[in-house]
Amino acid sequence: MKNRFKNILLSIILLSFLAPSTSVVNAQEEDFVIDTNTEVNYSTGDDFATVTTEYIRRVKNSTYYFPASGEKIFHIPDIADNSEEEIRAERKYKLESQSVKDSNGNNINYSIEENSIGEGIYVTVPNYRTTTSNSPYHIILEYKTHDYVLKIGDFVNIIGSSLPTDTVFENTDEQTGTLTIFHYNFTIVVDEDIPTLAKAYPKYKKREEKGKQYFEFNQADRIGASPSLEFGTSVLYKFSLEYTTPQTDNFIPEKYSNLFNALSTNVYEISLPREFAETNQRVYLENISPTPKDIYIDEEGNILALFEIPANKEGKIEITGYISVEQDSLEEQSKTFDMALEDYFAQIKGSEYIRRYLSPTEYWEINDEYIKQEAKTLLQDQGTLLDVIKANYKYVNDKLEYDQNKATSENTRIGAKEALLGGPSVCMEYADVMISLLRAQGIPSRAALGYANLREIAPDNQVRHQWVQIWVPDYGWLSVDPTFESSNIKIGQMVDRILWEVFNDDSLSNIKIYSANDIVDLTTEGFVVQVYGVTDEVDLETLKTYSDYTSSGEIRDSQEPNIGSFVGTALKTTTLGKAILVTLPIFLVLVALIAIISFISILIKRQKGEKREKKHGRESSN
Repeated sequence: MKNRFKNILLSIILLSFLAPSTSVVNAQEEDFVIDTNTEVNYSTGDDFATVTTEYIRRVKNSTYYFPASGEKIFHIPDIADNSEEEIRAERKYKLESQSVKDSNGNNINYSIEENSIGEGIYVTVPNYRTTTSNSPYHIILEYKTHDYVLKIGDFVNIIGSSLPTDTVFENTDEQTGTLTIFHYNFTIVVDEDIPTLAKAYPKYKKREEKGKQYFEFNQADRIGASPSLEFGTSVLYKFSLEYTTPQTDNFIPEKYSNLFNALSTNVYEISLPREFAETNQRVYLENISPTPKDIYIDEEGNILALFEIPANKEGKIEITGYISVEQDSLEEQSKTFDMALEDYFAQIKGSEYIRRYLSPTEYWEINDEYIKQEAKTLLQDQGTLLDVIKANYKYVNDKLEYDQNKATSENTRIGAKEALLGGPSVCMEYADVMISLLRAQGIPSRAALGYANLREIAPDNQVRHQWVQIWVPDYGWLSVDPTFESSNIKIGQMVDRILWEVFNDDSLSNIKIYSANDIVDLTTEGFVVQVYGVTDEVDLETLKTYSDYTSSGEIRDSQEPNIGSFVGTALKTTTLGKAILVTLPIFLVLVALIAIISFISILIKRQKGEKREKKHGRESSN
């Protein structure tokens, strides 16, 4: 369609020449100027923006004019990551709010062409009048859309459109020598009530006028790069976890386990949302049901809880609460992770803590010759740690292609090497490849899992997302998300997601079951997590923490074993343990009976002895 537009424009110019023989002589520095001015207007509190695109065609050389023929075509894109249902609903919303007017505010006729899902809408506007040096041609297209706005509570991310890599800013016609200048001006407009600016990409110029803030982006900076502004330094999310546990015991009837529940019990170990320093992530709890038998924190900082659930019927684990995250304002953001590469390696050298984050695994094949060579090449001539991260990031984006079919079907993990050789890839492979490169370069890293692309309404099928964390001295764990394919790399504080758990090895789940039943494969069927933004005020001080659900009032460290919990789990979820639990009461009863019988026997003997003594005493007195 881009080529179609160029051909139409060229044909209009060629047909409009009045004096081609004198065109070069009379040509000015520029003969034609075509401005495309786009504004994305956002009002605080809304979940949509109004997009206004002005198309202005000017004839600077009075020798020429544009006749009232031909057409101008506007493209309104779809968000490719959305579902077909979401795209159709958003198209309807755009078209219902759409208008096309001239510079005087009069409506202009136009036609609509809806393309395949993901390819957007084309709006065709016929040239309604002649364009001369004294009379510019002016079209104003306007519509509303949710596509450019991500709003979660007081956090707002406004995103604009990029320019294609083949965009030209000037063009000289080979036959006539006429010069056409193209301007693509883009501005994001917000009101003065919007929260503090936290992130901006790319560079911008800002001006304020009549209670509005105008962020203007250079057209050259928009080549392949979508402008983005993040307003707001904190977000509050509501979360719920519901796990319908399966029946695994078909032998022990409920009437017996109701009397003695240890006869049929499974113990589930699951991870709960954790805390994280980079975004000051904090967890507040409304309810945990049933009350965990144990809560502890592992060596990676993950929160793990043990739940005892009936094995001879379906059970349910339910947890609800809130998660808060924070980021610094644009002026306060720290760049302590951007350090000289030589200094970085010197600081981590010999550290016992980071050694385990440099090891190979089944899916992070850092000893593979191909991966080693790629990692070495990417490391060459890099001056800072950030330079290496950016080089790896770009490499991963260039090498991998996101496979939407895999994302919506059975998602089999293939590892870094197979992904680099063209295997189907989703966020898991993007993270695996980057971790493999980093570890091969001697940069400690691990896998992070949680939930991203969050909104104020939870989706019906919320899936986990995986990204990367890199250890940086004096900073901590630095988050990087290579799945976000953009020159605006996702790095550092990210409040549009929450971290659930992290892994140093090939594991990607902390769900375990301890059971006396023969369970070959534990699936996550019935395991549902929802996370969504909160707009209402919540008094977090009235809520609980994990410590409130422990008997000691503190979360146990995994290095400090809970003997009672271990013994209880072993007794209730192993065949030997159940045998002990079943036989122990009988044994105790027998011991008690023997003790009672022995005691009674002693009493009887004592009474007989006393009678004999009395009888002997009477006989002696006689």
